[in-house]
Amino acid sequence: MGLFSNLILRRFKGVAPRYEEIVRAYKEFLLTEEEFAIPKIERIMIPLDRYSEHPNETVLEYLSSYPGAQILILYVIDGEVCRLIRETIGEREAELFRKRELERGHNMLKQAEKLISEIRGGFSIQSKLKTGNKAEVVEGIVDNFELIIISRHYGAETTKTHPVSPIVLRILQNVKIPVLLY
Repeated sequence: MGLFSNLILRRFKGVAPRYEEIVRAYKEFLLTEEEFAIPKIERIMIPLDRYSEHPNETVLEYLSSYPGAQILILYVIDGEVCRLIRETIGEREAELFRKRELERGHNMLKQAEKLISEIRGGFSIQSKLKTGNKAEVVEGIVDNFELIIISRHYGAETTKTHPVSPIVLRILQNVKIPVLLY
């Protein structure tokens, strides 16, 4: 045996019984063999709205882990706000609001598509613009996806006391697939 082997054996002498004791004591907190495996993700949804931030560096780096994935970038206009504007101020103002939101949505979708397409990964990127209840729209189409990447500001402004918007919290509680917050 060489010098290094002797050093390693001396350094870790008596560790094996202690290791098994630690594994038994903390088995509820340690990952199982199945949990160590990285799930294969082929379809990813990225919902955006007027409050959302663009996908940041971390999100783009994470996306690069799934080359060839199908990505849906979805911009959702709040249908309830459109209805309230129509009922309180009038049809003309509601149409003006809707037009501005459509323009904002198209711009955000283009920017997000550009950011994601700059990553090398051969992604299939699709973008959609929808109007409706922001949580219901996401929850309605989530069955076709394996991962949601969502801004913690999606659906509403956040505060220091509430760092995640209530709509994002609702989505987290109602979907059964992994959600990545940024």
